[in-house]
Amino acid sequence: MPKAIYAIWWDPNLGPFLGRSYPENDPLTSEEAVVIFMGHGLQQEAKVGYTKLAKGLVVSYLDSPNCIAVLLDENDDPSVVERNLLRLVGRINFNSSKWDAEITRAFLLLQELIAETSGQELLSNPHVTRLVEDMATGRVSALVPRHVLRATAKYPKASDYLGPDEEEVSRLLKDLERAGHLVPKTYGRRVECRQCGGTEVTLELACPSCGSNDIYKVYLVFCPKCGNRTQTVLVDDLTEVRCQQCKQPAKVSELSVIDVELLCKGCGQATNDPKIVLSCANCGKHMTNTDLLGGTGLAYYPA
Repeated sequence: MPKAIYAIWWDPNLGPFLGRSYPENDPLTSEEAVVIFMGHGLQQEAKVGYTKLAKGLVVSYLDSPNCIAVLLDENDDPSVVERNLLRLVGRINFNSSKWDAEITRAFLLLQELIAETSGQELLSNPHVTRLVEDMATGRVSALVPRHVLRATAKYPKASDYLGPDEEEVSRLLKDLERAGHLVPKTYGRRVECRQCGGTEVTLELACPSCGSNDIYKVYLVFCPKCGNRTQTVLVDDLTEVRCQQCKQPAKVSELSVIDVELLCKGCGQATNDPKIVLSCANCGKHMTNTDLLGGTGLAYYPA
C-alpha cells in the first residue's frame, strides 16, 4: 500500500506551495515539490506524472493549480496506484477548510479503493462478476474497443455491465487483467502523442496549397424558393442567406446541402479536399504518422 499522500499547489509567480500530508512524519520539501511538478511536463500539460525521489516513486495527479501526490511503497504496482488515484481525485474536496481531515480521509479512501479493485475483492462488485461469468461462458466473446477522436478507448459491451463511465470501465478491465480474469490482446491502433503521451486530439482544416487555416466553408445548396443551385458561405449565428439566382432570402434550416468546398482567404484557392491537421490537445504537437499509427489498442478475452 502507498506510504504517504501530499497536497501541493502551484503559483505561476511564486512556484510550489506545500500543503498538508498524511502521515505527517515525512513531508515534502520545496525542491521535491518542484520535481513533482516537472514530472507533468514543462507546461504542466500531463494530468498524471511519475517522479523518482530519494524517498521513493511518486505518482501524482495535476489539475492546476491543485496537485495530489502519492508516495509508493517499493512493492506497489504503479499502474494500480495511478488508476485508483484517478478514482480518488473526484472525491477530494479541494475547497475544504479542514485540509488535515481531508488529506487523511483521502489517504484512507485510496487504500480502500486499492483493496476493492484487487484480487477477490474485485469480484465483490456484482456487475464485474456478471461480466466475468458471461465471458467465461461464452455469452460475451470479447470486449472490442471503439476509438473516437478523443482517442479514448470505448468498450461498448463492457459498458453494458459496468456503467457509462468509459474511463472507469477501462480501469476496471485493467484491474481484471491484473487479477488474472481477463487476457489483453492487441487490437487496432490507438492515437497517442509521443511527446507527452496525450490521447486527446484536435482537428483543424488547412489549405492544401499554402497551409493556411484561415478558410471559409462554401456550401453548394438547392434554393427552396426557385429550385436552382446556388453557392453560399455559412458562418455561425446565421439565420438566412440570399440566393444568387432568384435573389430571395432563404432560411438556413430549409437549405439542402449538395457539396462543401473550402475557400482559402490567404491564397484564394477553393478545394473540396482540404489538408487535415491533427494536433495533441495537451501539448499542441502536430501528430505525425507515428503518433497516429504507433499506438496499439487492446481487446480483452476470458482468461
